Amino acid sequence: MSSDFIVFNCAPTLSGVKVGNLVSQFYNNEQEVRDFIAEQDRILKPKGVRIVLVKITEKTALIYVYRQKQLASLLSRIGIQKFLAQYGYNDFSVEACLNHLRGRLLLSEFPHEIGVFLGYPLDDIQSFIDNKGANCPCTGYWKAYNNIDRAKLIFNLYRKCTDSCCRRYENGTDILRLTAAG
Repeated sequence: MSSDFIVFNCAPTLSGVKVGNLVSQFYNNEQEVRDFIAEQDRILKPKGVRIVLVKITEKTALIYVYRQKQLASLLSRIGIQKFLAQYGYNDFSVEACLNHLRGRLLLSEFPHEIGVFLGYPLDDIQSFIDNKGANCPCTGYWKAYNNIDRAKLIFNLYRKCTDSCCRRYENGTDILRLTAAG
């Protein structure tokens, strides 16, 4: 494994403009995946970026790349806490929430509250749940139901960020130098 898939799929998080990204990765050897995640986490931790395994199946690993401080700040918001409490979250520390999310991922392929961990607007997460994913006026990095102009601006920012990071990475900039401090 190489850090290519992290750069190509998590550039907005590496750049500091997004709280987190999920990456699904096929693998042949589980220990290699675990070692790779541990090594990337060790490299990026000084920049405030963490990489953890949130679910593993026989063929795929679901990897969460996130900004520690941004996630902690998000989880401290009362509205977010009230929303997550509906799904059994009761300790809002980063570690406790990630552990609860791992458990939820074992029960469900994609629990809807995962949008919180990806930095999606809470009103859009709630609208997605209420509409069962239908009737969406705008789709990009998430299904946006509210404040479409805001969503389009964010989608554009993420695209530009990804293009820039990928171009720099392909020109030889390593993942640590691509990652903003935070």
